[in-house]
Amino acid sequence: MDKIWTGKIKKVYLFDWGDTIMRDFPDEQGAMCNWNKVEMMPNADKMLEILSRKADCYLATNAKDSSKEDIKKALQRVDLYKYFKDIFCYKELGVLKPSKEYFDLVLNRLKEKKENVILIGDNLESDIIGVQNIGIDTILYDPEDKYQNYKGKKIANLMMILQTINI
Repeated sequence: MDKIWTGKIKKVYLFDWGDTIMRDFPDEQGAMCNWNKVEMMPNADKMLEILSRKADCYLATNAKDSSKEDIKKALQRVDLYKYFKDIFCYKELGVLKPSKEYFDLVLNRLKEKKENVILIGDNLESDIIGVQNIGIDTILYDPEDKYQNYKGKKIANLMMILQTINI
């Protein structure tokens, strides 16, 4: 997990929401904006502050309890909403990651080629493998090293995204 690969900065960074940008508390029910406690993942604010000056940042989530407006409110509670250009969510799109339909809708709304997009997420199936099969680049965010055998691009700290693109 210590090796850092480098590459050119992408135009668009899609971030998963739960346990990538915001901590998912499994005991909480309903829309995150109504939870008693909301918390960003470590270094999410610092990383987004820097990255959003160089690239467009978006959320891409499968959350079923939260609308786009609910997600915005949850992000505002931790002062992160300002870094995102838009939010792509299940309640708006009607389909889930990693379906081709989900990413066709996202890419169409972005008016962007998949080569210019990268997705960062914590779920190997819905954020990484399925998305790679569509042809979109990915980074696995794995702070607890749950996926020790994964050989692709992987980070343990969100700040490592900046190192990969020499920011």
